[in-house]
Amino acid sequence: MSLCSKINRHTILDSVQGRNFPDMLSTIAHSLVALASASLASAALDLSSSHNVTSLFGEWSTGSGGVGTGLGFANPLTYTFNYPATTGVALSFTNDGYYEEAQYRINANASLPNCAEAVVIFTHGVYDMNANGSLILSPFSGDGRIQVQNPCSAVTNVITTYNQTTMYAAWSIKVDTFKHNYALHLTRFDGASLPPMYLKARPPNMLPTVALSGYGEDSASV
Repeated sequence: MSLCSKINRHTILDSVQGRNFPDMLSTIAHSLVALASASLASAALDLSSSHNVTSLFGEWSTGSGGVGTGLGFANPLTYTFNYPATTGVALSFTNDGYYEEAQYRINANASLPNCAEAVVIFTHGVYDMNANGSLILSPFSGDGRIQVQNPCSAVTNVITTYNQTTMYAAWSIKVDTFKHNYALHLTRFDGASLPPMYLKARPPNMLPTVALSGYGEDSASV
């Protein structure tokens, strides 16, 4: 049924009989605005069509899936990482609100090609899906780890704690017909679209979903 057909016909007739024509137009206009606003509000809260092709539950990874979560990537208690064969990002989600993230990237140096910087990051904690479509990742403070290796730096290898909340402005799960797999699409807080992540494992490979270490651990360097 169209928006116009939803307006009570008796209200319009009463306006014609008891009020002048401009007043009648004002009544119709206000009714249309109210109905349109209600329709937009309903659409803003309806996340099912774009978000729920499948649930977030599982392990998601970019590219060929070379980066994964779990003990095979990082051990925060020993401040150690196992470097994957390829760069990328992995995210894992449980059904009860926990997440884990693994990142491995290479920062190239165009002027000094031999001075490329390798960065690996591990975090885990809790996540929240908000009514506006955003996704918030809040890490367990003290458990996050970051390692930076640069052969041209004064200190070539630094491992320290890492604690950064991440906000994705939007997310959606669709079917990638080329890869024949589910694809998780994330949008950064600034509106930039990130590379899609593909379902790698379900259930996900994750460390225990509790805080594993104390607060304010000292950094380690080599």
